[in-house]
Formats: sequence, C-alpha cells, structure tokens
Amino acid sequence: EASAPILMRLHGMPRWVIPVVMGLLLATGLFLSGSWAWLGALMLLAVSAFLAWLLALSWPMLTTGGRLARGLVVAAVLGLAALKALGKL
Repeated sequence: EASAPILMRLHGMPRWVIPVVMGLLLATGLFLSGSWAWLGALMLLAVSAFLAWLLALSWPMLTTGGRLARGLVVAAVLGLAALKALGKL
C-alpha cells in the first residue's frame, strides 16, 4: 500500500508529535486573520487532508456511526477552511 512508508515514519516519531502539530495547525489556522487568512485556510486544509487520510485508512474497520462521525469532523474542518478563505471567519 502507498501509505505504508508514511505510516512507518509516523510510527517512529514520539507519540506526542502528531497531536501537537495538528493542534497547532488547527489553532493557528483558526486565529490567523486579515491578510494572513489565506495561510490559515491552508493550515485548516492540511488538517482536514490528514483527517481524511486517516478516515480512508480506517474505513474498513469502522462502524457506520464511526464513519459518519469522522466524516462530519472532516467536513466541519473543510467548512472552516472555506469560511476562512472567504474572509467570513
């Protein structure tokens, strides 16, 4: 599978790195405004892409409710990115 090398590299990192990086991207993406809003939108897109990738990898093992919940989270972050890009957030 194409994701295997990436997963192995992520698995080799300390456990705290991914949540901290994703949290920083999310928080910074939400707080950037004005002429930097485009960068905030890109950061939110990066978070949503990572979450969508994890959703795709875990799809076969999830229940319908789990798929729905995780899909809603991805959609919500994408919505925030769109609002940020449009200057509404």
